[in-house]
Amino acid sequence: MGKGLSPEQIIGRVREAAEPVAASFGLQLWGIEMVAGGRSVVRIYVDAPAAEAGDSGTGEDGILEGFSVDQCADISRMVGLALEVDEVFSDAWVLEVSSPGFDRMFFNAGQMAAYVGRDVDVMLLDAHPAVTGRRRFKGPLKSVSGDTFVVEVLAAPREGEKPVPVDASISWGMVKKARLIHIFPETIKPGSGRNGTKPSGKGGGKQA
Repeated sequence: MGKGLSPEQIIGRVREAAEPVAASFGLQLWGIEMVAGGRSVVRIYVDAPAAEAGDSGTGEDGILEGFSVDQCADISRMVGLALEVDEVFSDAWVLEVSSPGFDRMFFNAGQMAAYVGRDVDVMLLDAHPAVTGRRRFKGPLKSVSGDTFVVEVLAAPREGEKPVPVDASISWGMVKKARLIHIFPETIKPGSGRNGTKPSGKGGGKQA
């Protein structure tokens, strides 16, 4: 951990170093995740600007189209040098740079707007006030307005009753973690069983 710095302050310093470096590669900083442990791990996610329009910008392996491993290494090296000069960390630490991938984590409600209609997985800090005892919500993202978004989930009106669709309104301040649920297309035709043939397109029929 940094000398006298809170996790929020460290993330702010990493952001200051990473944003201009990502921009120099024609990329945008999607978010920063910090995992404390034996040594701090800082994960920097960079993405193509097109992703803001709902295009994930990723290939079949979840890596940005036109975004190479070498570029990840270059960004990591440049940001790492800046953080070392600034002495952000006092203990051992690791810096990782990658694309957000298919199941991208969201770092603010605004990032979710481009994915309305897609399924999301949201974990709250505490139980939702309107959905008793519920902290986790998985379902279609219905809408986003400012720092608030709506997720449709199945919930039982009363104990023992059949679950029905419910729109849960969630403010970003309630969120512990939120990410996109990527649905991979079917790779085998229905009813084909073991004798079904794999598609011959890109990736050789690779299944997730």
